[in-house]
Amino acid sequence: MPAGKAPGPDGFTAEFLRACWPIIKADTCAVFDKLYARNGRGFRKLNEAFLTLLPKKPDACRIADYRPISLIHLLA
Repeated sequence: MPAGKAPGPDGFTAEFLRACWPIIKADTCAVFDKLYARNGRGFRKLNEAFLTLLPKKPDACRIADYRPISLIHLLA
């Protein structure tokens, strides 16, 4: 993941996650432990994304006036 980019709608960058790993490690591991305990039935949630169109200008009315973005999740 490029530096300074946020992979999900929460806005947390890779640098933030690395810096906070000692704090969030237990919770992150708990998520994967739960997914494992459910025999992978929750893994599809990790592949979900939000798609949205951001207007490029205030009076956007055509599809070309919008910029599509995809917001992926780090954890379900």
